[in-house]
Amino acid sequence: MRLLAIVPALLAPAEGRPQQPLIIDMHFAGAGGFMLSFAYAKYAAARLQTAERMRNRVRIIPVLLIALVLAPGCRARGQSPSAPAPPIIDMHLHAHTLTMYGTPSPAVCTNDQDIVFPGLDPRETFTPERVKSCPHPLRAPGTDQELLKVTLDRLERYNIRAVTSGPLEEVRKWRAAALHRIIPAIPFDDYGQHEPDVFRRLFREGAFTVFAEISAQYNGLSPADRSLEPYFALAEELDIPVGIHLGEGPPGAAYRGYPKYRAQLTSAYLLEDVLLRHPRIRVYAMHYGSPLVDDMISMLLSHPQLYVDVSGNNWMLPRRQFHEHLRRLVEAGFGKRIMFGSDAMIWPGTVDIAIQSIEAATFLTEQQKRDIFFNNAARFLRLSEETVAQHHGR
Repeated sequence: MRLLAIVPALLAPAEGRPQQPLIIDMHFAGAGGFMLSFAYAKYAAARLQTAERMRNRVRIIPVLLIALVLAPGCRARGQSPSAPAPPIIDMHLHAHTLTMYGTPSPAVCTNDQDIVFPGLDPRETFTPERVKSCPHPLRAPGTDQELLKVTLDRLERYNIRAVTSGPLEEVRKWRAAALHRIIPAIPFDDYGQHEPDVFRRLFREGAFTVFAEISAQYNGLSPADRSLEPYFALAEELDIPVGIHLGEGPPGAAYRGYPKYRAQLTSAYLLEDVLLRHPRIRVYAMHYGSPLVDDMISMLLSHPQLYVDVSGNNWMLPRRQFHEHLRRLVEAGFGKRIMFGSDAMIWPGTVDIAIQSIEAATFLTEQQKRDIFFNNAARFLRLSEETVAQHHGR
């Protein structure tokens, strides 16, 4: 992220010349950022050849102070040539194709701008734009090849390892393109459905390491539905982490391609029987059961093995709403069990917005941000010290 410190005319120009703001580009890391800022300041100082030279020289001090204060922390994430960006584990990324979203591919609203849900006259034709609007919707790349390339470029830029789910053939393709960035995941209730023994074989072959995204809510099922029981049992037996959708779907989901989706299946309480039947299973609730945060707080307190991710909510919801949810989870004491996720589908730019939403949360300490971005997921996934060191570039 490029940081611009814009200082309005601290150095007075020669008489009769228009005032110009001094722009300090803090793009470079550490000493480099400071030297660039200092170069600007030095250049400006050289212009002070008037009778007011002494007074203007004093006024350069604020510019140098800004450079000193901002330079140490101004490195653009993932863009320093000397060291990798602090690592991120994305617990929720999708290896999808454009055709899975219809033709032409839809655009989406992101919370770096105002998001409005204007409502729909039932006599009108249902379109995504009529139920959710924003000034500048984010559009998808033009081809699947471009989608893959642009997404993987972002993973490199931000030093991300991503739990990546989708049809098995797509996950394999993405992993082959970036073995060190893709943690393969497949659901047991969507795409190609298989018997538990097939998943057992695929897991042992290394085809996947996480069951995700489990979409019981989109199928009109509680996670405690008995049809899913053999798969949760398999996950507990083989120690396979499970990520399950609990939260909002697209606005008007039941009217636009997900006829079985039910908002009432959002509650985290629906996970309780699963956790009690399988106390050694590792489960994280994707989207933290939004907007039913009270239900999730109760479940996190009652079931200390349960984690959540903030995927999708960190760019799909209005940012103030997302921050309110995140603040409540953290202030309730669960900052060590919240994990980052992007829920990036066919819009790679959502990765940027998802990261920005966490960085912009002023109520979080830097340690809490690092926990959300990396530490909590590393613990949940039981990454070895060697693997953690590799993620940090050590």
